[in-house]
Amino acid sequence: MRILIGGSGTLGKCFFKLINKNKNIYTKLNALRKTNLSTFKNEFKLLDDGDIFIDSMDANDIDINFDEKINQRANLFREYALENCQNKTYIYLSTCNLYKESLVEIDESAEIKSILSPYLKMKLNSEEKIKRLCKGNYAILRIVNIWSDLSKNSFFGDLLNAKNNNFQIKPRNNDDLVISFAHMEDVCKIIENVILSKKFGIINISTNSFNSRKNLKALVNKERTKPILNNLGYRVRSNVINWKSILNKKQELF
Repeated sequence: MRILIGGSGTLGKCFFKLINKNKNIYTKLNALRKTNLSTFKNEFKLLDDGDIFIDSMDANDIDINFDEKINQRANLFREYALENCQNKTYIYLSTCNLYKESLVEIDESAEIKSILSPYLKMKLNSEEKIKRLCKGNYAILRIVNIWSDLSKNSFFGDLLNAKNNNFQIKPRNNDDLVISFAHMEDVCKIIENVILSKKFGIINISTNSFNSRKNLKALVNKERTKPILNNLGYRVRSNVINWKSILNKKQELF
């Protein structure tokens, strides 16, 4: 099997490192900034029947650092791949933050938000494009919030920095919101399982870990946590993946 990964962000690199250990799979990581359309086409044409293209080409956010030219290149690559993926599998890395906040567990059929940020609009538009244009099998992976020991400039980065340096982390707006989260290595193992088990459609990528931001901060600050039964948020579970059967050891945040 051959796997081509479009996009060399943190998750793409982590997955490449994991899947590259499998000697039965040839994997290529394709950095957007270093690849033109002609080179991408040549790499994509090497994919044979049953091979995989992983679309990890979106920016992490639409903010002051958003590069419109790189985004346009990603869309060109995406459209070419969708039009030429007959007998191949197209895997798109999306986000569980598309779902409407809920008091109950969220599965793959849950309601999508009616008001979306520019970033979430981009993700939903890409999902719809894949459903509409894909010529082969596809899997849309809605991934929960990712953390790792290298997390920086993020909520989890702030948590880990406070914990590792033994200082208090301050409250902010929306701390009552429940969030779902998973370690990056666990996410990569679940993606690997989706590929090897040939699962298609919309799939939540989650290890079923969730809590309020306030409780996660309380754990760092060594304060008492509170029940979250009445807190809106994202209690994201997957009805497709039994994560306990594929992870050797669950990566706990605390």
